Amino acid sequence: MTSWDDFVSGGADHGHAVQIYRELPELAESVAAFFAAGLERGAPALLVATEEHRGRLLAALARRDWDVDQLELDGMLVCRDADAVLDAIIRGGYPSSAAFDEVVGGLIDELAEEFPDEEPRVFGEMVDVLARRGEDEAAVSVEELWNSLAWSRNFSLLCAYELDVFDHETQATRLPEICRTHSHVRPADDARRLARAVDAALADVLGSSEAGKLFLVMSDELRAEGVPTPQLLLMWVSENMPAHAEGILAAARRRYSA
Repeated sequence: MTSWDDFVSGGADHGHAVQIYRELPELAESVAAFFAAGLERGAPALLVATEEHRGRLLAALARRDWDVDQLELDGMLVCRDADAVLDAIIRGGYPSSAAFDEVVGGLIDELAEEFPDEEPRVFGEMVDVLARRGEDEAAVSVEELWNSLAWSRNFSLLCAYELDVFDHETQATRLPEICRTHSHVRPADDARRLARAVDAALADVLGSSEAGKLFLVMSDELRAEGVPTPQLLLMWVSENMPAHAEGILAAARRRYSA
């Protein structure tokens, strides 16, 4: 299993990763790091973001000493509006496979033609737009279309969702599908702090002995590729221990924020 850092640096080929974020600066830094690592190796970047977020994302890249205007002039950075791309691919409330291949696949094909020896890096915010509209099924469909596109195109993809990982409904209904459709998951800005918070929350609510047993029960699931242990634990508790889930999530929130 490759780590999140391997994905960002390019050690994980053809990855489809997801950043869960609460504040825009978290997302901006992840996107900037992802693009910068590719640009340093000569890989072009495709940014499909909302008008609201695009300026902040590009500013984070500029803070890493990249001339954004020059990158666009050189064709190394291509920007598209997420809402406009969605309008072009949605048919009857759901994304069309043919339209997705034509519109999104076409953008990647253009980069591949311009830079034939490089793997484009893509950040796509369309799924987050759909999720914030409450169109979760359409968002999952877009994720599946990205995965299908990866069979015929060579690119590395980062998605994002603005979600609260300490919310019970999010853990029980949304994050399982998100984790299923991605090769790498970053559920919080500070992975180590999240791990400590979840471990402490389990001990607080269940007691150290019962928390230890939980790790044994989940031993096989904790080996799942690409999904950090704290996220797997929170999903499992939310689904299988409803009587304790709210308390564990609340304790984890307090520990993470402390």
